Amino acid sequence: KYLLNVFNFLLIIIILCVIIFISVFWYFGKDLPSFNQLSNYEPPIISRIFASDGAFVEEYSRENRVFSSFEHIPEQLINCFLVAEDRNFFEHIGFDIKGIIRAAGKNAMNVLKNKRPQGASTITQQVAKNFLLSGEISYSRKIKEIILSLRIENTLSKKQIIELYLNEIYLGNRSYGVASASMNYFNKSLNELSLEEMALIAALPKAPSTYNPFTNPEKALNRRNWVLGRLHSEGFIDIEKFKNTIKTDLKLNKKVKVFSKKASFFKEAIRREIIKKYDEEKLYNQGLSIMSTLDTKLQLLAEKSFQRGIKEFDYRKGWRG
Repeated sequence: KYLLNVFNFLLIIIILCVIIFISVFWYFGKDLPSFNQLSNYEPPIISRIFASDGAFVEEYSRENRVFSSFEHIPEQLINCFLVAEDRNFFEHIGFDIKGIIRAAGKNAMNVLKNKRPQGASTITQQVAKNFLLSGEISYSRKIKEIILSLRIENTLSKKQIIELYLNEIYLGNRSYGVASASMNYFNKSLNELSLEEMALIAALPKAPSTYNPFTNPEKALNRRNWVLGRLHSEGFIDIEKFKNTIKTDLKLNKKVKVFSKKASFFKEAIRREIIKKYDEEKLYNQGLSIMSTLDTKLQLLAEKSFQRGIKEFDYRKGWRG
């Protein structure tokens, strides 16, 4: 009789939990935005102007992004993001119960210490938040995140989800997505990155401004080394590789625009012509490749000749420094 009472009590508790669970999901899930746009993702990407010899002249964009398909993203770069952001990405159903419990414990301590609460967002949840939700910190948004994550996981493959994430995420220094970050920090394409460079890029999502290697090199180095340590502890690299890469210094290489301050009137004429022929949306968001008639050698010679002529004219009228 005692065991029967205990069983009945547990059964009632379970039924109540199920009812509460269904009610919460129904309440928060009824007015959520549609995630169908994720299946036809067309991110705003950079438009570029090229000279007649193929040299890069200028770029226009609202978000500095170069789209890269999953197949063109190095496997080790994906591993770096997994160990830094969501180790169980390929196993979970959209949210990580262990991570939520762990974060709840830490947040209980953070409340007592008056610290900012921590999230336990998986990569899928971050996709849901970045594409479909606001950035507010609240438990209601977290519930919406989880509901959307479950729906996304039922619609898209894991490869599609991580492709969305790695192309959309902001990584500081006007870099949206990993391909843009690779160019802005190292002036390299993704397939040219070394392991330590991949680790640095994966170190940035947590706090892009805090770990910006140009402004906070020491913090960036420590965070990069933490990612390398996680790669080793999770078995993605051996101890020898870990020891060798952790010793390397930060070697940054800003992308140099030879014509950033050259041919300004010519570039502006092209910009206006494209906007007149199409519109601003086309130029700033849709990744046009614009081949121009600009002769880079003649342009540089013409500008030097013009500057020299101005100085000589100034000399003739009386030098004023």
